[in-house]
Amino acid sequence: MKKFLVAALLLFMVGCGGGTQYQDVNKAEGSVEWGPKEIKITVDKMVTSLYSFLKTEWNKPAYLQVKKFQNRTSEHIDTDLIVSEIQTRLIQKRIKFIDDSLEADALKEMEKGMTGMVDPESAIPVGNLISPNLYLTGDIRENVRYVDGRKVQYLKVTLKLINIKTNQTEWQDQQEFLKSSKTDKISF
Repeated sequence: MKKFLVAALLLFMVGCGGGTQYQDVNKAEGSVEWGPKEIKITVDKMVTSLYSFLKTEWNKPAYLQVKKFQNRTSEHIDTDLIVSEIQTRLIQKRIKFIDDSLEADALKEMEKGMTGMVDPESAIPVGNLISPNLYLTGDIRENVRYVDGRKVQYLKVTLKLINIKTNQTEWQDQQEFLKSSKTDKISF
């Protein structure tokens, strides 16, 4: 009887807890805030466009480095989340990215190898680091207005590739969103 009571209590607690539910990101619906739907649409478009440019028009080795991707809107948007997903999908397509966040550590390892303290077979040779030739940068901007009790938000995501050698913009694309939501009539 004791086991039955404990099992019933556990079942009741699990049932009442609500728990976490996972949803398919591909089926995410739009919301008032920037969310999974906008991220997915933006990433899909930018990856397709950028990959196409690099493979058909650039036709040279591309070594990209991510630079500042700014949120210039009034809402919190994690731009690193967007850039990280774009970067991951392009790396999966064999586009090379340069990450210099560990460069100081790599230089220390090279210096250590030159001292003779490290086995020459495993020492990191000098002169193999690669410099980026393209910077990936961009921003998210908005225009908000209120029309007939609705908030109308126009969002524009812009990404571009800057040729470091010439400072020329080699590629640029945009994704736009026009969101309309009912505003609350309650005020304090």
